[in-house]
Amino acid sequence: MKRFFACLGLTFFISCNDKLPLEQKEKELYIISKKDSIQNLSFKIEHDYYSRNNFVLVDTNKIFFYRNGPLWNCTPTEDKRPVFIDLDTDDIIELPLSSIGEFIDLNFGGEKKFNNSISVVSYTDTINSKAFDELMKAFSKNRLPKFLIRRTTLEEEIVLQHKIQDLPYLPDEVEWDTTRINFESEEDVKNVLKISQAKFKK
Repeated sequence: MKRFFACLGLTFFISCNDKLPLEQKEKELYIISKKDSIQNLSFKIEHDYYSRNNFVLVDTNKIFFYRNGPLWNCTPTEDKRPVFIDLDTDDIIELPLSSIGEFIDLNFGGEKKFNNSISVVSYTDTINSKAFDELMKAFSKNRLPKFLIRRTTLEEEIVLQHKIQDLPYLPDEVEWDTTRINFESEEDVKNVLKISQAKFKK
């Protein structure tokens, strides 16, 4: 009998809470964690960085998008730093909040959703963004089977800074923090770092 009343009381509390006006409910924040970030993936990954499609959240109401050439790197390596992908300011577009749903419908709707890997990218672990909310609604509507939520890489941060501030960007003129990025994939990529380090006398 006590258990019955306990359950009844709990049900009453939830039901009453659900009747509250929407504006009175406290907004939930999304906290990025390793477990939460990969729970929607149907395959194992070793490097949770770049996807084919990357949505980058900036501030609380801006979202940028770019498409990356390579897909997942599933080969285990000891070096966990994100590789240099030669991202450029021209590769990135800003999506108006009002167009997010339409953009997802056109590019990821129907059968397209099964052939696209997606990352949602944030500068911080805690996400409090209207753009994020709109993106999740669009993902839910199209029933996207998998996506990754992760932090920004150093390259994304630097290129986006130049994009937003409308500054010229050349990777070999950046003072790179090599603890956060890997330039050792190809010879021409290594040369980018060599030129940069020569300029900054490292």
